[in-house]
This record gives sequence, C-alpha cells and structure tokens, in this order.
Amino acid sequence: MLHGFTGSPGDFAALRAPDSSPQIFAPALGGHLAAPASANFDEEVERLAALAPGASKLFGYSLGGRLALGLVARYPGRFERAVVVSAHPGLRRDSDRALRRAQDRRWIRLLRRRGIEAFVAEWERQALWRTQAALPAGMRAEKRRTRCLHDPEGLARSLESVGLGQMSDLRPRLKRSSCLVDVLAGGGDPKFLSLAKELSALLPRASLGVARDAGHDLVLERPRFCSAYLSPGAT
Repeated sequence: MLHGFTGSPGDFAALRAPDSSPQIFAPALGGHLAAPASANFDEEVERLAALAPGASKLFGYSLGGRLALGLVARYPGRFERAVVVSAHPGLRRDSDRALRRAQDRRWIRLLRRRGIEAFVAEWERQALWRTQAALPAGMRAEKRRTRCLHDPEGLARSLESVGLGQMSDLRPRLKRSSCLVDVLAGGGDPKFLSLAKELSALLPRASLGVARDAGHDLVLERPRFCSAYLSPGAT
C-alpha cells in the first residue's frame, strides 16, 4: 500500500481490510520519513518492487497511485489486482513535463528556504484540498501533524525525483497490462475524475469507482469506500 506525497504508511490505519486478507505491507516512499529519495521515478519503482517481491496486489493513492501504475506498467503480468486512487498516468508532452518541473521548483525552494511548516501551510491552501473543509478539525490537524513530520530536504528530493514532471507517460505500457485494476476518484475532484475515466477505458481489465461528494484524498475522506476495494471479491 503506497501513500501520497507528504503522507505516511500510517495514513492507511483507518482502512479496514477483511479478516481473510493477506498481510499488508506499507513502506515509506522515497524522501518520506527515513526513506532516502531515489534518483528517479523508475528507480523508485524498482526499489518498491524489490521491497515486497511476493506481493501480488497493490493499493496506491496519488503519488502512491502513480508508483502503483509504474509497477503495473513495468511488470504487466506480475500483479493480480491493483487499486489506484486519484492517480495520474503521466503527462503526454515534453513541454507539459517541463512546465510541471518549473512549478515544482517553487515548492522545492519553499521547502529549502522556509522549512516544513511554511511549506505545509502553503500546500494546504491549494484548491485540491477544498473538500476537506467539511472534515472535523481534529482530522485536519492530524493530517497536518503527519505532514510536518517530514524532513523538508527529503520532500524536496522526492519532488526532484518522482514528481509528475519527472515521470514518462505510462499509457502505452499500461495498455499491455493483464492486471485487474480498480480506478477510484472523488466526484468533487474533476481533474482526477477525468483521468480516472480515461484510465478505466485505457486499461484492458479495469473498473471505475467514484466516491460522490468527495475530493482528492479518498483515503482520508472516504476510508469506508476505499476499504470496500480491499476485499478479494470487490469489483
């Protein structure tokens, strides 16, 4: 189970897998907590693949969803099933990747010049998180506390190595995957809902799940919805 950018393995604590589920392994992604950042997106995919060589199922949210798609693309026959939440398969054009890298450099400068608390305060002002205003104040505070646990240099290196502008377009390779994939998105997250619809049509064996009145972070906002997809019989 692969968490999002600024998240941690503890983010999955609210999800409830059925008693019959196999053991869950949730590593820290590169640049988060004590995990060193990888040199690039492909290296991080390989690092994760080596951490759990017997794993046949994946769950990834946001950055973790991109890395899960990277694993499915890299190993089209290895995984039986994947659940990808609010995930991007990669930008199509070099110019778009260059623009995204330029945008990420602003966040990187903020991390390195002003530190983690200033970064988190600015990060949480993004429209991407607007639906979380309806969550209890305690939940939002706990999420902020988790984000502030990270080393700002680690997050900066994560953006430099596995940010969206650093990965290739996975679509051509995903077309060859034999993995069953549940593609999830929030109905209140229009950009990623559109990407989820695209992915569910692109992948040979995919289904689309939409959480109504929810935003980007379904693990936080809709843990029961996400938990339903941990069941072996979920579709």
